[in-house]
Amino acid sequence: MLSRRNILGRILASLAAVPLVSVIAHAKASKKLWQPVNPSPLTFMNRARDLARLGSERGDGTPYGAVIIRDNIIVGEGWNRSHIHHDATAHAETEAIRDAAKRLGTRDLSDCQMVTNGGRPCPMCETAAYWAQIKKMWLEDGEDVVNAGGPKYGGS
Repeated sequence: MLSRRNILGRILASLAAVPLVSVIAHAKASKKLWQPVNPSPLTFMNRARDLARLGSERGDGTPYGAVIIRDNIIVGEGWNRSHIHHDATAHAETEAIRDAAKRLGTRDLSDCQMVTNGGRPCPMCETAAYWAQIKKMWLEDGEDVVNAGGPKYGGS
């Protein structure tokens, strides 16, 4: 005979079998993203700054944030989580790309742009943007815009 305790135990055991990372990733990707009332490069940059501040205050990593936009709508966002994930590749830009790809159900982000607060991204993040086919990156410092999302070394 099944008691409430046995039923509850079986339910909890079956839940424990589901990989926790998968559950967290799904919950993150299904969360509705903040959207600006008046979309502009400045409002998207402010969102990237807010994400950088949030992550830094929480101790997740260094203060970098990024958003992926399509048709003036934020479709992905991320901040540096390299410390909390113990992952050298968990930069703001790669986290935003991963988030957008999950939400959109594709790795092809050719109709998207990236906004990042940290100036020119590192070579790894530029390469990730290249492979995701992001067409433009808006930067807080320096050149302001990098077209075609590809790595550009040795000057402009």
